[in-house]
Amino acid sequence: MKLKSYSQYLFESRGGLVQTILDASEDTISKMVAQSETFFIKEFKRPFSKFDLEMTRLYIIADMVKSIEGYTQPTDKLVTLHTGTSRKGNLEISAQIEREGQVYRLSTEAIIAGGYNIQRAHYRYLTNTNLPRTGRSELTKLYTAEIKKMTKAEKINTEIQALERDIERSKKIVAENSPLTDEQIIQILKDANEYAFNMPSWEQIIKNGAAKNYNNSEEEYNASTAKYQASKIDFWKTQNIKWPSDRIKSLEKSLAKERAKLEALL
Repeated sequence: MKLKSYSQYLFESRGGLVQTILDASEDTISKMVAQSETFFIKEFKRPFSKFDLEMTRLYIIADMVKSIEGYTQPTDKLVTLHTGTSRKGNLEISAQIEREGQVYRLSTEAIIAGGYNIQRAHYRYLTNTNLPRTGRSELTKLYTAEIKKMTKAEKINTEIQALERDIERSKKIVAENSPLTDEQIIQILKDANEYAFNMPSWEQIIKNGAAKNYNNSEEEYNASTAKYQASKIDFWKTQNIKWPSDRIKSLEKSLAKERAKLEALL
């Protein structure tokens, strides 16, 4: 048997009717998370991580609790509950609630909305009921506190996303540069006006009075030039292939550590 966490026990022990509705709406909540994931991927053009899933689920439940708790009492009784899709295509929860022998109706419609400020999709709830407002918010506050606890996890998740982007950029650099031949690299260096590939001719060296630096030997000058050019090609490979490859290894180690931290928190 799986033991409940303290927070689960706390929510359920204080939730009463609202928790009963949440438990009965589990399938609907899962559909809302899936709908949010689809929206998220389309809007933000990146995968929906485990952290995004947990935070989205938590926000959905917290907002759903808020839309119901303000009209109910923990001692209210749930008579009927229906979850489905409204005529507008939005997810809807309809319930009949008994209080002191009288049956009331309550429905809340969840409309998906953009979450650009928090970089996730979220839901706006439209609640319709003939229940008198109770103003209760105890369970809502518990969920709000739980969301605040996720702040640390959100920071870690942001770091994970940054590391993933850096790794992707570095992999792209390596993939683009690894197949290049020396001739192609030479052309890149020439286009960048690299001096090693734009050196003066032997005739110009003589005119400049610099031939003595090479023992007045064109062969020695050409050998020196070739060695200098080879060093520039090697350095270009180091900068554009080896260093990014080394960076990928380092970033992947950091990414593994951050993912482990996030996994522990979740």
